Amino acid sequence: MDTYVEAQRQALHIPGLALAIAQGDKVAYMHGYGQAAADGRAVTAQTPFMIGSVTKSFTALAIMQLVEAGRVELDAPVQQYLPWFRVADPQASAQITVRHLLNQTSGFSTGSGMQEDLASDLSDAAIEAAVRRLADDPLAHAPGTVYEYSNVNYNILGLIVQTVAGQSYERYIQEHIFDPLEMQRSFTSLDPAAAAGMASGHLIWFGMPIPKDLPFNRGGLPSGHLISSAEDMAHYLIAQLNDGRYGNERVVSPQGIAAMHQPAVPQQTPEEYYGMGWEIGQIEGVPTVFHGGDNPNFKAHVLRFAVGLADGHSLAMGSAA
Repeated sequence: MDTYVEAQRQALHIPGLALAIAQGDKVAYMHGYGQAAADGRAVTAQTPFMIGSVTKSFTALAIMQLVEAGRVELDAPVQQYLPWFRVADPQASAQITVRHLLNQTSGFSTGSGMQEDLASDLSDAAIEAAVRRLADDPLAHAPGTVYEYSNVNYNILGLIVQTVAGQSYERYIQEHIFDPLEMQRSFTSLDPAAAAGMASGHLIWFGMPIPKDLPFNRGGLPSGHLISSAEDMAHYLIAQLNDGRYGNERVVSPQGIAAMHQPAVPQQTPEEYYGMGWEIGQIEGVPTVFHGGDNPNFKAHVLRFAVGLADGHSLAMGSAA
């Protein structure tokens, strides 16, 4: 495996990457490849990277925790939790539900979600400010009718989390996901991640990586700006593989995990569906639950699959890179 990954890293001009594999309830493999920064520091399984839209699965998990606590209803309108919430169409504003946001069927366009990509708001009000800016946003579709991937959906969900929980999105994720899953090198902001040796980001220019630090936008945190290491993501995968349990901790019920992994709406690609913060499809005929992350200067990918064995049982595995 090391030989293959290292050969691919060099062929694709990837400065550095980390890989972890969870099998059952254990971390089966983890390793770093290449350099984390221009100073030659090696990537390890503990090196933090920005995980991009893999963040959406964390936000979905936070919502599901609040659903199971009886504090959020999946089919309730967003205005039940954010009474001031508006888009350009007043009638549509009242029709968008929590489930629509999770399934990416709210009607927001992909373009609407890109508006926050290059913003840089580090204030405590950043997530709310990002959602309030949607007041004049025209929807691309009627709520609940069409799948269209948009970061906007998960920024709104992040605001629901912090409004209902009565604490910041960052604090909620730390206390209810990072801490119970022993994700000790996972972060919700840049400064502590940098102090822990976060890898440098890169842009691809004519096929070659160029070191680049782009603005960190707290307003887009719930849709794509969490930071984690391969080792920590393996802990997260163990919970996904074991019905919400990691060691003696349970972050959500088996029913909650099943609901998030359930194919809910078809995507444009044949035989691929969106669930709640997860995509569902197949890789070479093997059923797979996965999600990618693609920030301007980082990439990530997480997948969960079951491999059939000769005795008729299956082996659940997941990998994070």
